[in-house]
Amino acid sequence: MSTRPPLPKELQESLDGTKVSYVQLGKSGLRVSLPILGAMSFGHKDWMDWVIEEKEGLELLKGAWDRGVNTWDTANVYSNGVSEEIIGKAIKKFKIPRHKLVILSKCYGTVGEQPGLRHITFPGEMMSSKDYVNQGGE
Repeated sequence: MSTRPPLPKELQESLDGTKVSYVQLGKSGLRVSLPILGAMSFGHKDWMDWVIEEKEGLELLKGAWDRGVNTWDTANVYSNGVSEEIIGKAIKKFKIPRHKLVILSKCYGTVGEQPGLRHITFPGEMMSSKDYVNQGGE
């Protein structure tokens, strides 16, 4: 009868810190965390007043990562890209190995040059402007 050796310390610490579960994403080979962290609320208050800004966003991303949330969702239009910038800063600041994250992103709508300029408010005007005609996320 064979016995398993004790778990290596780093594996045991990883297991102890994992507070989520994971599921296979179709046949892709990716395993995503449950829950998935949605980053629509990360960005700049000029986009929407309920948005949390960089400092709080970084704290939430770090806390999620530390508990095993490896799947983060964002989009080009969330605070006109500021959400994506905060995610990038978190990866760099906390030295999160990029290959251990699954980042879900969507491209939709025109991205304004200022956080307060939202496609949903001025879709026709932005799509007709020389400054935004090729920023439609397609």
